[in-house]
Amino acid sequence: MILINILRCLFGPLIGISFAVIVFGTSVFGNYIVTLFLPMISILNRHRQWRELMDRAITFWMVIPLFFLHFIFGVRVRVSGDTIDASAPAIIIMNHRTRLDWFYFWLALWRINPWLMTTNKIALKELLRHTPGAGFGMQASQYVFLKRDLDIDTKRLSRAVDYYADMERPYQILMFPEGTDKTEYTTRRSREYAKKYGLQDFKNVLHPRTAGFIHLVKKMVANNYLTYIYDVTVAYPRDPVQNETDMILKGRVSTNVHYDIRKWSIDKVPTHSDAVLNKWLLDVWTEKDEKLERFYSQRIKARRKLETGGARNLWVKDDFRQILVKVVGFFFWVTVVSVWLYHMQFLRFVQVGLVWLILNYLYIYIIYGGIDNLIYCRWERWRAKQLNFLVNSASIV
Repeated sequence: MILINILRCLFGPLIGISFAVIVFGTSVFGNYIVTLFLPMISILNRHRQWRELMDRAITFWMVIPLFFLHFIFGVRVRVSGDTIDASAPAIIIMNHRTRLDWFYFWLALWRINPWLMTTNKIALKELLRHTPGAGFGMQASQYVFLKRDLDIDTKRLSRAVDYYADMERPYQILMFPEGTDKTEYTTRRSREYAKKYGLQDFKNVLHPRTAGFIHLVKKMVANNYLTYIYDVTVAYPRDPVQNETDMILKGRVSTNVHYDIRKWSIDKVPTHSDAVLNKWLLDVWTEKDEKLERFYSQRIKARRKLETGGARNLWVKDDFRQILVKVVGFFFWVTVVSVWLYHMQFLRFVQVGLVWLILNYLYIYIIYGGIDNLIYCRWERWRAKQLNFLVNSASIV
């Protein structure tokens, strides 16, 4: 273990760049596969079948970053608390300690139940939709990209919820009510905000901006598409790596991450009043801050653990099948993409496939601004035709 850690320190930049290259190369190939199935929604109007296929296919690609995090970067994740139900639509709220909290959380979801990877959607900042290669995949996954403009973001959240509900699949939407990761600058801003409005001064979390959360809850309730709310507390026993730049350029990640999960049935959450729901979220954040204070007050970093009730679950390692799928999936993708790149040098149909991908990129981004918007537009057009047909049928009767 010591030797492995030394090698990681020595070859950190090489590891980080290798990660970026492999993720980019395999995601480009994955995007090519995605475009091959676009006729399912553009011609055949098989939107629900497309959604299920894409959720599973993109999850299979996700074993690549999971493999890197687990075996190459050596990230160890400890998950405690309540089980996330993959069969029920939900909201997952989490404090935002670093810009990579959601990325490590994939390891937690995989450990609890790999099928959660197919039903997890994330509300992320707008910038990530433009990530080379992987950004296209995030759009195809129908993640929600937020601009930190309430009017724009509430419309995007509403559109996403309508789409998710109509797909008849139980998605769990991960969002960060704080709106940004915790740095010295954002901590100072949060304290100024608390002082201005006479709120409690948090030490270990930022003050949540409740408007987006309240809107999402009310929209999902209105669509009869909300069964649970999960509060996830993320903590780092040792000094965390704050952003993806350090991961790629230096090969540095947070090697130890703890997640604790609390579950509320929606009938136990006060959704009848914005003011009461706002207070509920602030109370959750107060308890979270206190929990983290107890966590970080332990001076010996190796002994830091988030508190877990005696009857709650604890996941400390993957089982054999979970590990096997990561390994087999990683080498499958690397092999397939290597063969694809090799044959691109002389096989005409492979070269034509690359041209097809480029033309699709240009068409999608010029006309729609992204594949997520294309998916929404095609779905909305299909739904409008269905409604018109039902109205006309009813009038005839």
